[in-house]
Amino acid sequence: MSKLTVRRIVLLAAMFVLVGSMAVMAEKPEAYRICHLAPLTGDASFQGQILINAAKLAVDEINAAGGINGVPIEYIPVDETSSSSAGIDAVRKAIAMDPVAVVGPNRSGTILAAENLWRQAKIPFLVDGTNAEITKRGNPYTFRMQVESTYWIPLLVRTAKEYYNVEKPAVMYGLNEYSKGLWVATEPAFKEYGLEPVTVQTYNDGDRDFTAQLLKIKAAGADALFLYGYEAEQGIILRQRTELGMKDLRVYGERGLASPAVEELAGRDNIEGIVCTTSLSPGDPDPGRQEFIAKYYANFPGGMSPTHVGHYDTIYILADIISRVGADREAIQDAMANLDYEGTLGHYICAKDGNCLHTIYTQIFEDGKWNLLLREDYPVER
Repeated sequence: MSKLTVRRIVLLAAMFVLVGSMAVMAEKPEAYRICHLAPLTGDASFQGQILINAAKLAVDEINAAGGINGVPIEYIPVDETSSSSAGIDAVRKAIAMDPVAVVGPNRSGTILAAENLWRQAKIPFLVDGTNAEITKRGNPYTFRMQVESTYWIPLLVRTAKEYYNVEKPAVMYGLNEYSKGLWVATEPAFKEYGLEPVTVQTYNDGDRDFTAQLLKIKAAGADALFLYGYEAEQGIILRQRTELGMKDLRVYGERGLASPAVEELAGRDNIEGIVCTTSLSPGDPDPGRQEFIAKYYANFPGGMSPTHVGHYDTIYILADIISRVGADREAIQDAMANLDYEGTLGHYICAKDGNCLHTIYTQIFEDGKWNLLLREDYPVER
């Protein structure tokens, strides 16, 4: 073998080592960037802060333990605002940061308006909105971390009928995509339990006087009010219901009714007896859930909306996937589509439509605390 041939072999070997080292370096970036879209300004900002608190708690724990295979998470909150139209620009901003994945948006309207942006960018988005139309879009990069309305509402109606023998329900909902989706899911659930609404009332986001709608509900002889909307309006409606002498009219709602913002706006006396669905109930005796609740309050004593702390698990789900597949977004998308994960707050299984189904509850606020009524785990068609 000539000296020239030996040199070439040595050179080739060195190149292979260099290429291999570069590949390893490529697999291990300086950080894994995750953007988090949440409403941090406007009427829903209190909700957005709870979303951020829960996610940041998980990020801090993971990074303190050494990150993902030694690589830290770079966590970037992005304000999606409380407006769906402005939220589109927030989605563009998050995509421009070139993250491995995005958590959020939170609002159904923003998801429906902007989902084609992340479809084109081929970035997995782990969203919250409950509107059933999100599923119908068939976006392979959309994964819903909150169960859609068609799961929440039947459980709520079942609770109203079986626990409280409701016979003459009224409905009041806001004219936004989230609330309209809840009303659409309510109609078949009512029919299943032989119920017909005595009246259906609507309102606009930003309204502050609901006297006319409440008086129509009172005149209709309703024995229950199914109330759908965002917290800023719900709190005022609950207070005005008492002012109009309707405090005995039990209110049923979804998720947001358990927010501390509703209690602050309505007053604690005016949320006594309300019933809602949620993805985490403080009344669940599960030790892991109770440990998380205690930890959250220790870090954020200002209050907790049980259904908005789910992104604690979302961050851990992403960390688990990235630890196995790295920063490859297509691989992350595939792993999410086949998700089967036992988290602190629930067991998450991704159905073929992108819904990550998990445990949900109905609960009632009695004697100053939330008490568990029903717990439901949904079967999943893979």
